[in-house]
Amino acid sequence: MKRRIFLRVFAGYAVVSILAIVVFSFYTRDLARRISHDALTRGLEGAARAALVSVAPLMTNGRSPALDQLTAAIGRESKVRLTVINGNGVVFADSEQDPAVMENHSNRPEVIRAMTGAVGTSLRFSGTLRHWLIYVAVPVTDHSGAVRGVVRTASTVEDLEAFAGRELGNLLVFALLLLAACILSSLLFTRTITAPLRDLSQVVGLFAAGDFGARLHLRRRDELRELADSFNSMGERVEALFQERARRAQELDGIFSSVQQGIVVLDSDGRIVRSNKGFTQHAASLPVEGRTLWEVMRAPRLTELVQESRATGKRQSEEVAIGDRSVLCTVERMGEREELILVLNDTTDMRRVETMKRDFVVNASHELRTPLTSIMGSLEMLEGALKGDAARWVETIRRNAERMTSIVKDLLLLSGLEANASEPAAEHVDLGRLLHDVAGMFTPRAEAQGLAMVLSVPPDLPVIVADAYLLEQVLVNLVDNALKYTERGEVRIAAQAGDDQRIRIEVSDTGIGIPEESLPRIFERFYVVDKSRSRKLGGTGLGLAIVKHIIQSHSGSIDVHSVLGKGTRFTVTIPRDLRPGKLTEN
Repeated sequence: MKRRIFLRVFAGYAVVSILAIVVFSFYTRDLARRISHDALTRGLEGAARAALVSVAPLMTNGRSPALDQLTAAIGRESKVRLTVINGNGVVFADSEQDPAVMENHSNRPEVIRAMTGAVGTSLRFSGTLRHWLIYVAVPVTDHSGAVRGVVRTASTVEDLEAFAGRELGNLLVFALLLLAACILSSLLFTRTITAPLRDLSQVVGLFAAGDFGARLHLRRRDELRELADSFNSMGERVEALFQERARRAQELDGIFSSVQQGIVVLDSDGRIVRSNKGFTQHAASLPVEGRTLWEVMRAPRLTELVQESRATGKRQSEEVAIGDRSVLCTVERMGEREELILVLNDTTDMRRVETMKRDFVVNASHELRTPLTSIMGSLEMLEGALKGDAARWVETIRRNAERMTSIVKDLLLLSGLEANASEPAAEHVDLGRLLHDVAGMFTPRAEAQGLAMVLSVPPDLPVIVADAYLLEQVLVNLVDNALKYTERGEVRIAAQAGDDQRIRIEVSDTGIGIPEESLPRIFERFYVVDKSRSRKLGGTGLGLAIVKHIIQSHSGSIDVHSVLGKGTRFTVTIPRDLRPGKLTEN
């Protein structure tokens, strides 16, 4: 590459130099020819005018031996051919030929020109001498200025060519010396240009090889110096950036390795590009880099999640059994790249604790049901036999026993929902009738509190597929809460069918509302916003937790909007068809 650049630049300068010298040589040669021709022409004109002074007086006598001798002598002396011609073109004398045998010259171009009173010149082949000659004719005039003859001189072109040849030799020597000087100058100038480029190429090569400390220093003040300074500045910035990148990469490697969750990156072919120690703990064989996921981890469902994420481009997350461990697996595409990142979070211990807690709650609830039932039976027997203060104490015991019974009942229901002990029953439910029944169930209570129970159900509300009993539990809990926390106004139940194959149910009230800081926690078990009111009204703190789990079991969602002092609105959205394969996702 460097040699080609040098040769290209040098060849360019050399070709320009050669062309310039060739053009200069041809121009100089042509100029020398013209100068020689002009010089010879002026010399012939001078010789003709000098001869005119001597031969003009003898022309009055016509042809004569004296004129012949004088003409021959002048021709020999001046080394030119001298011809004397009268006004009619008749040759009176010639220094090299017998005028008697020479033809009339009135048709010669130089003679015709001289007859007009001007100097005539001509270059042509002489049939007499068998050579190319240059002719110069000057007019011979009398005292009145009339042309009465012509004195013509001539010289062969060979003399001119000989002179030109000598000059051409000198010109050729000069051209060769000039060409050598130009080639040498081109060589030196090319080196001054390509040497910095060669140095720059070497520094760039070191830079490309990873030596970011390489710098270029030029002892010149031109554009190449500016280029070198710009490159050095760029090198300093790139070196700083790479150092920063290396530092961050080291930090990320430390973080990546220290993360307890298993992390693995898969390329477009499904092969493992990178992984951490958390992933290798779940791998069935080592090493893992360069191998496919199914080779190192025998979990068919995990492979399916990866394939689904690659096909849809969406995030996939599911809890998968890997060996005897329960692992939450999340697969997601890395931006616009074809690589996937898989995160494994071991949930075995968490599930074990949840199971223990659930079993404890279930066992404790079952153990509490028997004594509570016995207490309730004994209280019923005592209520009829006791009077006065004793009867009031019994009533207090009965009320708290009923509250404990409700708590036990709700705990058992909630534990069953969390454990997915039974899937919701898929049955056809007339949602409009169910809403009417729930509203009718609470209408007497609302009227007793001075509240209006408003039902807004369109007549074309479709029949849905859901668990009627669980759905009724949702509505009962929401309406019951609305009545508990509303002192005036109304409780409204509304429903409508959406265009996305989902049903939207709203339960709203004009009650006391929920503080904004409590909204994120209202679905937690045993969380109560107003503890004194809840205790007074017999609330267990489990109703909304049960509602949330029932809605989730129906693949739905629940949202809440509340303004303190103005009321609360719960919005439940569930699919029309609970059966698998029939659900239309958002």
